[in-house]
Amino acid sequence: MKTKSLLLLFFFTILIACNSRNEKANESKKIIETKHEVNTSIEPKEKLKDKSIYDSKFLGKENVLINDHKVILTKDEFESIYTQVDSISTQLWECGSPFEWLDEKWMIKTYGKKNNKSGTFNTFNGEITTIFSQNIQFATNNHIVLFDTGFVGNNSFKIISHNITLNKDTTVKEFMSKFPNTEMEKTDYPNEVRFRFYLDNKSDDCFLFYFKDGKLNYLTLWWLLC
Repeated sequence: MKTKSLLLLFFFTILIACNSRNEKANESKKIIETKHEVNTSIEPKEKLKDKSIYDSKFLGKENVLINDHKVILTKDEFESIYTQVDSISTQLWECGSPFEWLDEKWMIKTYGKKNNKSGTFNTFNGEITTIFSQNIQFATNNHIVLFDTGFVGNNSFKIISHNITLNKDTTVKEFMSKFPNTEMEKTDYPNEVRFRFYLDNKSDDCFLFYFKDGKLNYLTLWWLLC
């Protein structure tokens, strides 16, 4: 009788131990599965874009600074920044000017409505003033002043969105590494090449960067007028 009791006790002890092991194994499995679910539910972080690389073929005029100043200035802003003017000349722009749409409200207020046949405003004679200062050419309708062409020299050009600054030391190789999607264009001069950035995808107006002997020489804001 005593032997049977001992055997039963031994049997129940083994059974309890097995159940305990199974319960611990199940708990461990649940923990592992839960961790796996948590890990798979978290999407990998999106790779941050390299802000030193500008991969667009478009460059808005609002995204460019000339010597840390905007491409379009009011007359008062211009006169406070460029205090020394080298020369001023006024010419007839026979094909019109970008002021027709960049400063349309003021042009209409000052010169009357635009004549669709002539392409000019009623009392506007078509003359635009050109100002030279600090090796930069500007154009003005005597209300706003627009950057036209700037030679590097002591001047700098900055792409605001990517904090890229270009100057006289910028080489073609460096430029192409910073702007991988722009294409090199030949010019009429064997030692000169240029790169083009359209202002938008609706027009041919663009920024043109000219390189001479492998280094940045000047930048121009070009408008398709005629």
